[in-house]
Amino acid sequence: MIRVLGTELRRSNARVLALLLILASVAGFAQGFDRWNEQWLVFSYYQAGNLFLLVPLALAGGAMLGRRERRTGAAELLSTTGRPRWQIAAAPAGALALAVTVVQLLALLAGAVVIGTAGGFLNVGGAVPALADIAILIGAAWAGFAAGRAWSSPALPPALAALALVIQVGAGLTAAHLRLHGLELVPQPPNFLWESANAPATLGRLGLGLGLALGSVLLVAGASWLSRAAGLATMAAGLAVIIAVNPTGTYGRYQVNTAAQELVCAEGTPQVCVTAVQAHQLDEVAPAARRALTLLAKLPGAPTRAVEWRAEAIGNGDNSQFWGTKPKAEPGTVLFALDGWGALTPGDVTASILNGAGTTWNGCEPGDTVATGAAGAWLLGGDSLPLRDAGYPYDEETDSQIRATVTALRKLPEREQVRRVTALRDAAAACRTDDLLALLTGKPST
Repeated sequence: MIRVLGTELRRSNARVLALLLILASVAGFAQGFDRWNEQWLVFSYYQAGNLFLLVPLALAGGAMLGRRERRTGAAELLSTTGRPRWQIAAAPAGALALAVTVVQLLALLAGAVVIGTAGGFLNVGGAVPALADIAILIGAAWAGFAAGRAWSSPALPPALAALALVIQVGAGLTAAHLRLHGLELVPQPPNFLWESANAPATLGRLGLGLGLALGSVLLVAGASWLSRAAGLATMAAGLAVIIAVNPTGTYGRYQVNTAAQELVCAEGTPQVCVTAVQAHQLDEVAPAARRALTLLAKLPGAPTRAVEWRAEAIGNGDNSQFWGTKPKAEPGTVLFALDGWGALTPGDVTASILNGAGTTWNGCEPGDTVATGAAGAWLLGGDSLPLRDAGYPYDEETDSQIRATVTALRKLPEREQVRRVTALRDAAAACRTDDLLALLTGKPST
């Protein structure tokens, strides 16, 4: 069988299909390289999204191979050999399956090498969706193969590819909460770097792939109308599975990957820890966080440990989902956030932590932006806070108000300055954020 499969790989279009799939995958990965090159779970999202193009290509490639017997006039000859239908189709179908499987595994391996070389986080949670999607690619290739054996028209391969694209685009245009949205093979991107695909999302796609694959086998191997009807019904069942099982909602596809949230701490003191998905930035984050801890020590009862903030649930794109009326930071610990939710670079960590005198990410609703920025600027020893925080961007008017507040604060006796900034910190740390500016200026804000 191995020799027959090798022969089929050489004489069929399986190698050409594999090359096209590789080129399409490279194009998909290239457009987001700067987002996934250090992030395994983000890479998993991009590989899943590549199926938007890979599935139409697999359908078309399978249809071209399925047309071969009728196009070359070999169908009648093979029908006289007495060999069962499944045996005749086994070698070309196996070549298609091998081609798409190798492409998917090579893409997964290449991503692991790139991310591992950069010191990024790797775990099984990022690989499982790609392994499940192998079933979709095999099912698509075999569905095209079955269609090509039934209809030898040269228009069939491009028609199948176009149909797959139309279905996906149409499904994507439906509301995110509708079940049909699951037919769009490009998923919603994760909101946090520690989010991975959940079981329903993976099982839904696996169900689609198995339905297409098993249905195609029945269509190709069956000699009666009953078996062919069963094949079509099995394919329809695969579509029904992904529609029924695939999560609805914008971020319903994800779950918190606890391994990705595990803390990795830098050597030395004071202690600075980041999540496993950000461990590759620890060498840059630690000095910036320790500088912030040193500056926070100007206040009595200052924290002695800095830890990256972690979400207890999947994100919905809104910071306020994690705000409450009780602080979540442990005593003696200051929290900070990185990337899209906090400091945009490791160098921004110092200013991000000092904002609000170390209370910005403690789980309370943020207070007056001018007050928290002025407290941070006072601790930093400047007139303003060079803050590039994705959660709290400062405009020119805010910066001007911060400068004015800091200037007025520094005219007071030093002990009074410390007392006022400490009062702001204590209030913000206890979620009393109604009027923090009054604690710095001695009068209510307008």
